[in-house]
Amino acid sequence: MKGKIEWIKVSAVVHSTEDREKVGEAISTLFPFEFTINVSKAKGHFGNPIEYLEVVIKRSNDIKKFWRNLVELLGDQVKVLSNEIDSRIDAQNVLHIKIDKQRAYLGEVCLAKSGDPISVKVKLVTFPARRENVIRYAKQLCTIS
Repeated sequence: MKGKIEWIKVSAVVHSTEDREKVGEAISTLFPFEFTINVSKAKGHFGNPIEYLEVVIKRSNDIKKFWRNLVELLGDQVKVLSNEIDSRIDAQNVLHIKIDKQRAYLGEVCLAKSGDPISVKVKLVTFPARRENVIRYAKQLCTIS
């Protein structure tokens, strides 16, 4: 299957009750290289101040390193991810992975079941760009180690 990852966006919300540095540390658990976090301020649902942290990876070498590292960190959970691929890919061929933010801060990377996660969005491109090809390519990516 011919395909590629065009970009990866890693983001998390810092609620007013959280420490930005700690959320940044949680995000850093996913990275095998140096990176820069972009910070933007926003208002929460009830008008409370929140910050949005985001890292965008566009360089092909960094994308490969990040993806291999993520698959390795997830370990056996990659099987769960692979089995749920169909429901995790949106209409724009973006794969959505949610990582447990609290556990990531403690150095443990696992898929989030609910709550307030670190969001990993992976833009997939295949040739031709049909949904079934994107799903097949995403499943292939889950077997890369």
